[in-house]
Amino acid sequence: MSSRSLPDFPWDSLRPARARAAEHPGGVVDLSIGTPVDPTPDVLRSALAAAADAPGYPTALGTTDVRLAAAGWLRRRLGVTLADPLGAVPSVIPTVGSKELVALLPTLLGLGSGTVVIPEVAYPTYEVGAVVAGLSVLRSDVPPDDVADPVLVWLNSPGNPHGRVLSVEELRAWVAWGRERGVPVVADECYVELGWDVVPTSVLHPSVAGGSHEGLLAVHSLSKQSTAAGYRA
Repeated sequence: MSSRSLPDFPWDSLRPARARAAEHPGGVVDLSIGTPVDPTPDVLRSALAAAADAPGYPTALGTTDVRLAAAGWLRRRLGVTLADPLGAVPSVIPTVGSKELVALLPTLLGLGSGTVVIPEVAYPTYEVGAVVAGLSVLRSDVPPDDVADPVLVWLNSPGNPHGRVLSVEELRAWVAWGRERGVPVVADECYVELGWDVVPTSVLHPSVAGGSHEGLLAVHSLSKQSTAAGYRA
């Protein structure tokens, strides 16, 4: 596959609009890339410094401390209890980055052929990941009735770039739709700590998932909620 088969990156496609906006006498307010501007919290910097002496490679599943810390955060902040964070089939694992996971998940799952359902207005890497895996893309903000071969659903709440928060009822509808069809529902929750008027609910919360996390995956990130995007480098 060549890069020509991939969708244009949004910042490239927005160039004409940016040039037109720049003609305004007052200039342009650039909100195109959501990079954090607040300082990285002291607690995060202290934790990074304390763990800096780590000369060996960790396992692919991550360290025990990291996985237990993630499980504890989910419980305290989102009301989600994981079945077995350290089991043979662990319920929590770290990745090299949420962007890489989004881009590679359809390929890693070996979905073959079919359609990936993504939000109408969405983070572009959902589509890129589907195209790289040789899959079709359907944009829909409600569970669709007219897709014959769904293989994966991406949800995003709060949504990027608009910030809309899916209600518990909307999340339940997607979970039920996916389970009825045997389709994994993956929720990108990297902005879950950034609700303003509405407190976001995780797709893993009992009010949404019921008594099981079967068929569900929640993706989280420190980049935005902990203003740590620069540590990716």
